[in-house]
Amino acid sequence: MSEKHSVPGASETGMPELPLNAFVRRLTLLSAMGVFLDGYDLTIISVALLFIIPHFHPSATLLGMVGAAAVAGMFVGSLVFGNLSDRFGRRTMYLLDLLFFVVFAILSALSQNITELIVFRFLLGIGIGADYPVSSALTAEFSPTKKRGLLLVATIASYQVGAVVAYLVGLALIPLGPDAWRWMLASGAVPALLVMWSRRSIPESPRWLIRAGKVAEGQEVYRSIGHAALQQTVEANKTTQREQNAKPKTSELGDFRRLFRKDLIRMTVFTALTWFLFDSGAYAFSVFYPTIFKSLKGSTIESSVLASAIIAAVAFVGIILDLLLVDRVGRKYLQAVGLLGLGLMFILLSVITPGFSVFVILFMIMYIFLQAPAQMTYLFSVEVFPTSVRATGQGFATAISRLGGLMGIFIFPLLMKDMGLSTGVRILGIAVLLAFILTVWLAPETRNQPLSDN
Repeated sequence: MSEKHSVPGASETGMPELPLNAFVRRLTLLSAMGVFLDGYDLTIISVALLFIIPHFHPSATLLGMVGAAAVAGMFVGSLVFGNLSDRFGRRTMYLLDLLFFVVFAILSALSQNITELIVFRFLLGIGIGADYPVSSALTAEFSPTKKRGLLLVATIASYQVGAVVAYLVGLALIPLGPDAWRWMLASGAVPALLVMWSRRSIPESPRWLIRAGKVAEGQEVYRSIGHAALQQTVEANKTTQREQNAKPKTSELGDFRRLFRKDLIRMTVFTALTWFLFDSGAYAFSVFYPTIFKSLKGSTIESSVLASAIIAAVAFVGIILDLLLVDRVGRKYLQAVGLLGLGLMFILLSVITPGFSVFVILFMIMYIFLQAPAQMTYLFSVEVFPTSVRATGQGFATAISRLGGLMGIFIFPLLMKDMGLSTGVRILGIAVLLAFILTVWLAPETRNQPLSDN
């Protein structure tokens, strides 16, 4: 793709782009807060399980279902809300998804049996899954091309902030005793309500409005955020379109079939399958390592949760490197290096038998490697698709990745029980190394490339 713009400050399709101003920073922060809540709600269950297990005494199958319920909900939420976001706009979905966070975090905490807990965590997961395509599309469409990687990494990296906070909150709530898990699961509702209230000020994506033929409304968005020059660019594009008698094909908005046509199928396969393989290892690793720590000699509930929090915090080394490098060396290189390092660490862990302290150190290294693919899979899935199916494509990739996560979460405890920890970890390593091979083979480089508005 050429970096020459048809008009100053516009993408190759003539779509204007904003500078990195206060509005873009505010939008990025509010999107990041949604991802923060994703990380918080998906991580807090790993601490809560330490109390849920002795409270409900679930079988291995039900334990897997508790861990997997929210991820299963993400499959539905990302697939459905991503498509709705392309068809009807980003803003409504941007607000609605957080309602799921508030309502079902509270209901999860009030569960009277394991079945209720599984159902409410599934419904919470729908909201979590919805936030991925909606927030990523909205953030990308307002971001300047040369800073888009930085802003999207900052957004998805907030997941890790949420994970660290979840471990610290969980650690603080442990003294509450057997019912501490209820407070843990309910604790995400208040920040979700605050973020939902704050998001009301965010307008619809002008890229989506213009692609949907609502040029006047797109102009109004630019005017409302104080960019008259960009409004004039939109008007010039509108005049050119009128002269060419070219009407936008609104029927293509959210057309799921487009993902499998010749121009996009390679990217659909790459984003979905690579993310699927990565998440099969990453989710099993993230959800169950507090439980793994607790099973090691010399560990306690408190030491297991504290070690988990430290590991999650060390991940910021990887996040900082990604923030510094994503718009310099590019997405493909970072994803490939991260996947290779993580896969090899899984294999190493499967052939040695470390004690608690060595286990913690190895997990720290793994978590640093894990950050690059965790962020780059997110970036690729929003950058490689055009505006008309951007959220649909991202939602599809997210949904398929969560199938991988489900496999990891549901199957890993069974593998540990029937085949031992080493075999389970080795299988996770093989999956991650396959994702590395796919990245080297299929990944494009989207650094400094304008978004497509076709």
